[in-house]
Amino acid sequence: MKHDSASSRIHLALGTACAIAFGASIVGCDGGGAAPAKPSSQGANPATTPPSSPAKSASDAAIALEPTTLDMGDLIPGVPVTKKVKLTNRGTRPLTVTNAIADCSCTTPTWPEEPIAPGATVETDISINAGPKQGVTLTKRVTFQLQVDRGSGPAEELAFLEVVGKVGLFVEVTPEMIRAPADDVAEPGFGEITLRGADNTPFKVTGFDPPVANAASTESALNHTVLIDWAKWRAERKVPRMTILTDHPKTPELQVLVRRVVSSSPAPAAPKPGAPSTPPSTPPATPPAPAAP
Repeated sequence: MKHDSASSRIHLALGTACAIAFGASIVGCDGGGAAPAKPSSQGANPATTPPSSPAKSASDAAIALEPTTLDMGDLIPGVPVTKKVKLTNRGTRPLTVTNAIADCSCTTPTWPEEPIAPGATVETDISINAGPKQGVTLTKRVTFQLQVDRGSGPAEELAFLEVVGKVGLFVEVTPEMIRAPADDVAEPGFGEITLRGADNTPFKVTGFDPPVANAASTESALNHTVLIDWAKWRAERKVPRMTILTDHPKTPELQVLVRRVVSSSPAPAAPKPGAPSTPPSTPPATPPAPAAP
């Protein structure tokens, strides 16, 4: 069966996007390993890169979005927020929303299952679940895939919704990524992490995952010092991420990235491009012994 070029481009891009989805679901919206968002009632596709296809200008679009930018407000890590967006059919024939794709696993769109009549407006839910990264502004995009008929037969079009939100800063972690001692260091010692209550809420450190660290204090306080036991970290297969558990009402989990170093010996410097190579040195030849008189 033949397909028009626009439809072929959409299907090809969707197939490529599905291959990317696996990595996106692991990394999460900020690289911090956020939990994958829950699927919609229609079995929404995992977060993917939206397909590349023709999108109409706002004045010519088959569907109107209200708002075009959905502000999710202030976000708390790990706490989902859901808001609604209105979809209005601006055409003279029914249209169908066949799919909705988010560009990040932290964002879950839904879409109406039934066709939208000309001039009719329906509402659909958009949810966002911020990852553990604090103090950042999130900007995501949801792509609605449409089946429309402008009088010359069914065709596929896209409509885009921007989703924004700001994740608050509640507990500041310093450093967010720590360098582990090299693997060839016999006695690795300890690494230090500082936690500061940025919102002036005292909190306790309640645990670690994996259990490779200890808090200097078990009391509730605004500031804490955490010591990573590098020997225990090595025993835990040198995990690249450690989770700090707290009783803070807005940040029950904090994450620290661990950078592994294989060798403490510096790598030899690479020669500069075009530099002449240095020939290996050879010992001077030994002169012959003088002849006996």
